[in-house]
Amino acid sequence: MLDATQLDRFTGIPYCPRHMDCADLALLVQRELFGRQVVLAGKRARPLELDGQAAAIASYCSELGMAVELPQDGDAVLMRDFDVEQAGHIGIYVFTNYAPHVLHTSHKLGSSVLHRVQDLQGYGLIVEGYYRWK
Repeated sequence: MLDATQLDRFTGIPYCPRHMDCADLALLVQRELFGRQVVLAGKRARPLELDGQAAAIASYCSELGMAVELPQDGDAVLMRDFDVEQAGHIGIYVFTNYAPHVLHTSHKLGSSVLHRVQDLQGYGLIVEGYYRWK
């Protein structure tokens, strides 16, 4: 179980569609907290419209990981807004403070935050699946 203080430096990072979106945060956390060098193949497209971002993130999932039923610290969490069909939001699963959490960022949130998995629906998010990095 991770100590919440290990996550402090990853919360409150301002969201930026060009430099710190949810995928950027996921890669940063993998590198700096879990020591994984996750690389997106080729030049990563950075669509600014939400549908384009969703499609780009969904396409990374099979490239970067395999679906798992029981997530572990550092696994990717693929989410979608409750009013859209395609998952297009990624976060990092962590078990801290005796509960499962997701570290993520979005334009709606404005900066990176740590939410309990059970609270995600209150923010309009539905977990589509958990992925173990390859």
